[in-house]
Amino acid sequence: MNENKISTKHYIIFIYAVTFVSLKIYCSQFITIGGRDTWICLIAAFILLIGIATYLLDVIARKGNYSINNIFTIGLSKTMGNILLFLFAIGLFLSSLEAAMVEANCIKTCFFLPTPQWYILLFFLLPSFFLISKKVRTVLIFTTINVISFIVNCLILSIFSEPYKNTEYILPVFGNNLTIGNYFNCILLLLGCISSFAISLPYLKHLTKADNLKKHSLIALCTIALYSIYSMIGIISCFGSSRAANLFYPEYTMSQRIQLGGFIDFGELFFLMEAVVGLFLKYLLSTYGIYIIYKKYIKNKKIYIGTYSIIIFILASLLSKNNYILFNILKYYNYSNLFFFILIPLIAFTAFSMKSSKKA
Repeated sequence: MNENKISTKHYIIFIYAVTFVSLKIYCSQFITIGGRDTWICLIAAFILLIGIATYLLDVIARKGNYSINNIFTIGLSKTMGNILLFLFAIGLFLSSLEAAMVEANCIKTCFFLPTPQWYILLFFLLPSFFLISKKVRTVLIFTTINVISFIVNCLILSIFSEPYKNTEYILPVFGNNLTIGNYFNCILLLLGCISSFAISLPYLKHLTKADNLKKHSLIALCTIALYSIYSMIGIISCFGSSRAANLFYPEYTMSQRIQLGGFIDFGELFFLMEAVVGLFLKYLLSTYGIYIIYKKYIKNKKIYIGTYSIIIFILASLLSKNNYILFNILKYYNYSNLFFFILIPLIAFTAFSMKSSKKA
């Protein structure tokens, strides 16, 4: 197979890599708004995401054009298409920045409190120099191996934490005294978080053919939805909504409770693997996605990687220092994703579909 070509089965690996890691790492942000009913809001958010994703992928499968560069510029005028494409690339940049910020803050807060964020970021960013300089096939292999380890790690953590869950904490359903506005707000915030599915869209350019694209992607999104809902219920049933909402990283605290045989205590290892692997993949694919979009303008890949990494390093070092400031930034980041990863693709893909239909 060509080093720059992937199949639809390969594509779902990218979907798994970017869609739900942020939701797992800092789920307390959503529980603060949705309380014990956050998992219900998550169901609604995933229904919306699956509907939107199915529509976008259907346009690609029907029209046979897999490049979002072409989709954005053919459907709209070239100028408007490039403007929206640039805004989409800004969304990718913000996603890579979010991954770096959360990684640095999470590792420092949970494991290495005396260690400065910039030192943690060095170990996070340096491996990306090697990977981003490689072809899509290399990125795919690396992503596949780490997605498998990430999923296995998540499942083991969920199984080991099962004895510490109490389903009474999620009852009564709709007994939160939340307003319709609270539910709506929580659904939008959750949708913004999981809309990082759109990070995978630039990789469609390398598809060999779109047979079963919708089928495979729908299976991936449905399994992600089921596990994410189960995981959210697990966090709430472990601590209760009030306690979970007041923890920066609830899953880390949950992992600390895990003991086997009364003396084996290693739950934090699973959370550490989850955070490091999951967030690094999100950073890698967001950064490489920008490269795919603007590949013809990037004459020297090493200069691009170096400049990009320095910008991320400076911003992430500054913005991840204070937990409260960081989580406030993350709230606005997730809201902004509704614009960058939901609204912009919908406008571009709809315009492309309508224009292609007229030509036909």
